[in-house]
Amino acid sequence: MRAVHRLLREELEAVERSTTWDEIQQTFELGEPRGRRLHFSAEHRRELRELAQRAWGFDPLAGVPEGNRRQVAASAIDEKIARERPNDGYVLVKGRLPPPLPSLPHELSLRVPLIALSLDGISQVVVVENLDSFDDWHAFAAPAELADSLVLYRGHGGLARGTRQLLSILPEHIPITVFTDWDPAGLRIAHTLPRADALLLPDLDEQLLAKGSRAHFARQHQAAQYLDNAVLGEWGWVWEAMKREGVSIKQQHMLALGVRLRRVARG
Repeated sequence: MRAVHRLLREELEAVERSTTWDEIQQTFELGEPRGRRLHFSAEHRRELRELAQRAWGFDPLAGVPEGNRRQVAASAIDEKIARERPNDGYVLVKGRLPPPLPSLPHELSLRVPLIALSLDGISQVVVVENLDSFDDWHAFAAPAELADSLVLYRGHGGLARGTRQLLSILPEHIPITVFTDWDPAGLRIAHTLPRADALLLPDLDEQLLAKGSRAHFARQHQAAQYLDNAVLGEWGWVWEAMKREGVSIKQQHMLALGVRLRRVARG
């Protein structure tokens, strides 16, 4: 759809052939193949616009309609083309929720639109990497000072975008603690968030280190390369310790072994 929009908007006479353009050419039977390019006359472009509009339900020259799937469904046939995804603008939270949100039992969480979160009612935030560890947050041996935290799932896709958006708009006086796996990927997550004031780290011992995976650590070479070139501040010693041990320790093992967690400021 974006490819057709660009062709029409820029009045291109030819495009490089690709899987996308071959599908468009086969679907609408327009475009003249010449070697590695598809050529479109002005008449071809006019016909393509008309056929695509009938097939898609909106004018491809205007581009994909703005809004969420409900809004796009008013004009488009395939509502899933909406640029705004279902989780965009939402976060998954638990712990100490700001008023007027309700208090929840430990095992429950809420998927909340950002506009429904009162920032004035948030005293501190803990961001948790893995969903099952987010669910089990109450069972971790975390510092007592984090008891009144809004607990935030780091998320993927739209939820991850919501998390980043929330962290970027929180007032500076609200501390943000990040809890990830003890490995290069986890440390990179913490370092690349819009804000992170502290890490939540496990107290290492032989039993926990024995649960670490050297194979998983080795597969995270891209994260390791990133960290080798990053300005880590007070977290530099954390990365040196990870390299020295050479293992990836998951949050689930920290919980299973009842390991105490401690908060390390970024500095």
